Amino acid sequence: MATYVLVHGAWHGGWCWKKVTPLLRDAGAEVFAPTLTGLGERAHLNGRLDPAEITLDVHIQDIVQLIRYEGLEDVVLVGHAYAGMVITGVAEACPERIAHMVYVNGVIPADGESMVDQLVAVRGEEFASWVRGYIESGDGFLPAPASAAEVGRRWGITDPEDLAWVGANVTPQPAAAMASPVRMGNPKAKAIPKSFVGGGESGFDSVAERARQAGWGIYPVDSGHDTMITHAGELAEILLEIGSG
Repeated sequence: MATYVLVHGAWHGGWCWKKVTPLLRDAGAEVFAPTLTGLGERAHLNGRLDPAEITLDVHIQDIVQLIRYEGLEDVVLVGHAYAGMVITGVAEACPERIAHMVYVNGVIPADGESMVDQLVAVRGEEFASWVRGYIESGDGFLPAPASAAEVGRRWGITDPEDLAWVGANVTPQPAAAMASPVRMGNPKAKAIPKSFVGGGESGFDSVAERARQAGWGIYPVDSGHDTMITHAGELAEILLEIGSG
């Protein structure tokens, strides 16, 4: 059975896959849902680290090291949102260990692009300007949503229990990680099969279209941004289908 590594997006942590992981494991899969440095249950490190050093490269190494130390092979590597940047970099570092890459409402960068370069297209100019303002001012972290209403508005969550759960667990996002470029060029990484799981957000329509034109697998889901929270069962079925192929 397939091995899955699920990588969360900005402001989230490994906790956000809590509904998906048991469904994959019940089907016999091996599943890892790590938390990136400075987020989730690792946010306690932020008082001990220079926030300028919590870059995309650090987050890439978080996943590369997990794959290495767990001895993982034939990995279905899944990235949500910002983690499209992360899994792109991971594939550059260890393509021989990855069987398939899945972008769940994930950005698809070109060589030299950063997360902030993606934001106008997927989130609009106002949100992109807000992020750039924090980066340019030298503030180390982008604040997490401060209310259930903001959580729902930003990520398309409506269920009251989910709103309370997500709101209680989101943490500030390291700003340097949003500004760091990804470096690409490994032909073995380019050859890895890839799929895009889209939640129907208007901002990600253009991303899905680029993936379609590149010959990727396309899996539409009628969800908001946080598909793994609002449509966990449907997402798990898609991941299992990809893993079995």
